[in-house]
Amino acid sequence: MRVWVAALLVAVLSGCAASVPAPTTTPAVAAATATAAPTVAATATAAPSPAPAASPTANPLAVPAIPAPVAVSLDPKTTALGVFDVTNPTCAGRPECAASVPKIAALLQKARDAGVLILYSSTSSTGTFPPEIAPKPTETTLQPLAGIADLFLRTSTATSLDQVLKDKKVTTLVMVGTRSNGVVMYTAFGAVARGYTVAVAVDGISGSVPFENNLTMWQLLNQPGFTNADNKPLAEKLVTLTRGDLVTFK
Repeated sequence: MRVWVAALLVAVLSGCAASVPAPTTTPAVAAATATAAPTVAATATAAPSPAPAASPTANPLAVPAIPAPVAVSLDPKTTALGVFDVTNPTCAGRPECAASVPKIAALLQKARDAGVLILYSSTSSTGTFPPEIAPKPTETTLQPLAGIADLFLRTSTATSLDQVLKDKKVTTLVMVGTRSNGVVMYTAFGAVARGYTVAVAVDGISGSVPFENNLTMWQLLNQPGFTNADNKPLAEKLVTLTRGDLVTFK
């Protein structure tokens, strides 16, 4: 009897142990496990490279380089010297023009000594010339018509600049005058367009401001169709920039 009771107790206890569920994870722990953010590998992002510095741009308003004046040797028989519009009171009222007068006077003396044809022009029939450069009684003063810068267009038929030069068989015109970006520049253009060779003595030209001379000198050498950009001395039917002390007559 005792054996049977013992066996029955063992069987009951074994069944109870088998029916007990296995322990489970608590809800709090499960939630924490389920919501844990996955680890993402950090991706290194390179900082953008700075843009390269802009290359320096030339100042579009800068005056281009102008070649230095060159020496010229001229045949007095085929050369004329034009002293254009250097009159008072216009010249006396502008320091640059007044400063050019001694340079013009020195060039005039050389030309007269060599027997060169001397021509003058004035913007007015009543204009007077500074005494240092006043025309001699035997020298020609072109009579003006209207306020036109090109003397080939400004002079009357009776005193046409082109006709005077042709009558004297002149092929080279040396010029000084004021204003540089007026009578000097446009008369030089008119001369080369008609087949003359031109030399401009830059120490004998003037404007109302220094920039006018720079503009004129560059433009004289770079006129489209008549370019002498390197300032080759006495390039035929073009303009050369010279200086009074660099001019000789032989």
